[in-house]
This record gives sequence, C-alpha cells and structure tokens, in this order.
Amino acid sequence: MKRIHKKIFLGNIFCILTVLTADVKEKMEDDFLRVNDNIQNEEHHDELQALREKFNLERTQIQKYYNEKIEALKEAQRGEIKAIKKDFAGHREILMKKYPGKMRRKPPIENTETVKNVPDKKKVPPKDKKRIRKP
Repeated sequence: MKRIHKKIFLGNIFCILTVLTADVKEKMEDDFLRVNDNIQNEEHHDELQALREKFNLERTQIQKYYNEKIEALKEAQRGEIKAIKKDFAGHREILMKKYPGKMRRKPPIENTETVKNVPDKKKVPPKDKKRIRKP
C-alpha cells in the first residue's frame, strides 16, 4: 500500500514539474512593428510609434470594410435561400395536387387484454444476474 502511495506521489510531482518548467510563448502583436524601448533618438522613436499607429488604423479600416461586405453577402444568401424555399414549396404543392393519394393510416393498436402471456416492458423487473460470456 505504501509503495502505491509513493508511486502516485512521485508521478504527481513529475507532472507538476513538467507543467511548471514548460515555456509559455507570449503572443506579440505587430511583431514586425515592435518599437524598441532602448532607442535613444527621440525622433526615430516617435516616427516608429507614428508608423505603428498608422498601420493599426489602416488594418482596422480594412477589417471593417470586409466585415461589411461579409454581412451584405450573408443577407443576400439568406434572401436567396428564402426564395428557393418558396419556389420548392410551390413545386411540392403542385406535385401533391397532381398525385392525390390516400394518406397512410397507422395500424390500430392491439388490445393488450386479448393478447396474454406477453409481459409489459415497463413492468418487467431488471435482471440481477450478469450474463456469462462464452469464449
């Protein structure tokens, strides 16, 4: 019993050490426009900062433009699908009128009183024995 506890404890320690020593990569946004804080020239630093802000502004404008296009395309798709559904519903109605037929009826439910020796599935007690598997 003590051996099992020791093995479990050592396994847990190894798992925890693995998680703690794993390197976590941080996501760097706009890595190619990263401004180095060690730059001594203020003009250079300011121009890099302005370039980064301009890039972010243009990127957000492009994202907005394409999101608007995507929404317009989604609305057009929904409209086309609704039109197709109406068209096919009309075709379905024409076919139903063209081929009138009797609707199928479900067979009547048998009277349980006439059939005896058939156990009710809901009232059958569960089996207590395990099924023996044969090789």
